Amino acid sequence: MSEEIEKPKRKINWTTDKIMSTSALLVSVISVLALLYQLSLAREENELIRKQQSASVLPYLQFENVYNVSAFSIYLTNKGVGPAFVKSVSFSINDSIQFDNSTSALLYIMKMKISEGDSINYAGSMTITKNTVVQPSENIRVFEISSKSSDDFSGVNSFKNHIDNTPPSFSVVYEDVYGNQWELSNKESKERFQYLTPSQIKEIE
Repeated sequence: MSEEIEKPKRKINWTTDKIMSTSALLVSVISVLALLYQLSLAREENELIRKQQSASVLPYLQFENVYNVSAFSIYLTNKGVGPAFVKSVSFSINDSIQFDNSTSALLYIMKMKISEGDSINYAGSMTITKNTVVQPSENIRVFEISSKSSDDFSGVNSFKNHIDNTPPSFSVVYEDVYGNQWELSNKESKERFQYLTPSQIKEIE
């Protein structure tokens, strides 16, 4: 049985130059890793700052109804902390009669759909159109009607019930100062005006 001849192991000759070059290489690798980590932290910090800035100017539009038997009104209110820039407005009835503002659509319902229309006073409104700016905490009276008679409130009540049961389809697209966009709409759900939640449709990176 022949004995295996062990090969001599190669020894590293650690000279001063090799130690210094290896140390320099390790320092370089650690520096690169530290730089990558710092860049990652910087990106996270910038993203956090961007979100904080966006949140500080976030608009939040909602419709609100006010009813007190003799009068009925609809307001568009900005419950956010930044201005809302309206980019487009559309209203429709039965998916066929189209309007580009809220006043015309609601007037159509009042005059053509409510049998007691003659007993209602139209108290005026502010039409919502493209480029309308809704400031924080601002309430825009979109529409208001009242009863002509101090004894008969049936017209106002009928109009309110009609709005609640068969509201017109509507869409209000607005954006913040950075260009992020939301849509306040009931086109998919056919819900009434009040307390709908806007959905974001465009986010600026």
